[in-house]
Amino acid sequence: MSLETLYDQVEEAIASLDFEKIWPRFKPLKFALYDESRCFFDGRFVEKTDQFCANTSINFQGEQIAIWMVAEELEIPVLASKLVHEMFHGFQTLQGWNCWPGEMEALFRYRYLPENLALKLRENELLLRLLDRFDRDSYAELLACRKFRNEYYPYEFLYESQTEEIEGTANYVEWQVLKQLDPQKALTLTDQMRGIMTKAEYLFPIRISSYYTGALMINALLQAGDYAFEAAERPVMQGVLKRVNSPAGTPSAGEEPFKAVSEAVQAYNQKTREIVQSALDLNEVVLQGPLELLALNIYDARHYDGFLTSTYFLMVKEGEENRMLQGNFVIKMQDEKTIDTVYRWKG
Repeated sequence: MSLETLYDQVEEAIASLDFEKIWPRFKPLKFALYDESRCFFDGRFVEKTDQFCANTSINFQGEQIAIWMVAEELEIPVLASKLVHEMFHGFQTLQGWNCWPGEMEALFRYRYLPENLALKLRENELLLRLLDRFDRDSYAELLACRKFRNEYYPYEFLYESQTEEIEGTANYVEWQVLKQLDPQKALTLTDQMRGIMTKAEYLFPIRISSYYTGALMINALLQAGDYAFEAAERPVMQGVLKRVNSPAGTPSAGEEPFKAVSEAVQAYNQKTREIVQSALDLNEVVLQGPLELLALNIYDARHYDGFLTSTYFLMVKEGEENRMLQGNFVIKMQDEKTIDTVYRWKG
């Protein structure tokens, strides 16, 4: 299907939505579809610049828009829901949301602690229980677990809750779009949550797991009457804990979940080491630093011993020029902003 035809079909689907039911004051933004060489925006083909990278929201020609790279065939309701997801990121920007996570910092600083993540796995069980039927006891336990983690693992919890607020709300919006366009697809998304959220391996990388966790947190908070759409202070998911008493004891996820998470942490770290070592063994040097790192694919990026991974693309500053590279890379860093060497990764 041509970009133009696909654009028209998605535009028609989005035009049929009741945005006020999705999120108060949220309105559709213009969007662009692009592939490796072309870009279709606002009813016409435009020059594809370096701004068109990944799936996100950008400022283009003086306005905030959503962009999507057409790399695989998606059914129209699904593609429309994902574009509205990206529109919501534009809405967050325009509304001045103040809880964007420090993604690059977190790559270096976030610790995969079994003690923290085992409790998070318990929270996911409670979120799924609340999805089926809201009850105050489960909700109270959920908030107690989160209160405990907020106090004992403050950096990790802040990063998680910020990601849940930014990506989780956008995923909640995507979910609501599917409910309007194709209820069966919405049920499929719900079933996906049920199938993976109680599995320890789902927690890695933590950023991706926050998409579903955040969406279900919005659902639980709304059921409890604790989510403020117009909140001045964000993340709301952290702010609501100020009204929660600290748990009297130490919440426990149980021995088996702790063991499962510990093994999953080891497996995730081992896989990251193998990725780095495979690139070093291949020794296909793409760039030699020092260079400034401008952007990588943060979605599933990993960190190990001063190396970062990036799938699909990498953007660096070379002299006075910004350079976009396509592919999978392992990046040896001098510090958190300066690249030493970029290796090709045959992932």
